[in-house]
Amino acid sequence: MNQEPLVWVIDDDDISKYVMKRYLKQLSISRIIDFPDSVQPLKLIQDKYASLDELPDIIFLDLNMPILNGFDFVKDFQTVATKIEKKIKIIMLTSSINGEDVDHAKTYPEITDYFIKPIKYRDLERIMNVELKK
Repeated sequence: MNQEPLVWVIDDDDISKYVMKRYLKQLSISRIIDFPDSVQPLKLIQDKYASLDELPDIIFLDLNMPILNGFDFVKDFQTVATKIEKKIKIIMLTSSINGEDVDHAKTYPEITDYFIKPIKYRDLERIMNVELKK
């Protein structure tokens, strides 16, 4: 990868976003954009699907959010993903321990991993090391 990865954090929980950004910075990731819901980032992807440098390499996506939850975001993302010449990895985050949510997440090939919040530093470090090498 020629440039530093771009990471999007889509979460309505400010504390979770703060922790995630802090961990990412400790991992020397500085290109981080956070969003309070999934509406704006979905619109950005739809509008800028051809601008690969403006699209994220990894999205950390909260499952439970107002307006458009994580699964709804992924469904809408799928409609534009075929036009994108970049593999965007989506990591689902949730405070839910509902096994059905995990099983549902596994039905989406775009969701590369699923974690219960708050994510641990060692898990985030592993994600960044593994996913960015693919």
